[in-house]
Amino acid sequence: MENINLENFDEERYKELNTYFRIKIEQLLQTNPALQELPNLQLSDLVDQFSDDDKERWEEFIQLDKLKMQVDMWNHLNGNGTRFQPGIGFTNPEDDTTW
Repeated sequence: MENINLENFDEERYKELNTYFRIKIEQLLQTNPALQELPNLQLSDLVDQFSDDDKERWEEFIQLDKLKMQVDMWNHLNGNGTRFQPGIGFTNPEDDTTW
């Protein structure tokens, strides 16, 4: 298996955006009672509340998240990196800073 173009993964930016959106989503849920009352709240409902700038950041985050999954899979298949747990994903007990 050849190494797909994984060198474009910016881990620092990924962590920065992950933290930003973790805080942003928590704030949205705490300050918007209408969101809390939705019967089947979806992530897309929250993203709809973002500003245009945040929606652009969200798209960047999603692209980085997809690339992170590819990096994790590549590492897993090559015996490196974190282990995979079904239903949870790739876990690293030493890093609890990302969702």
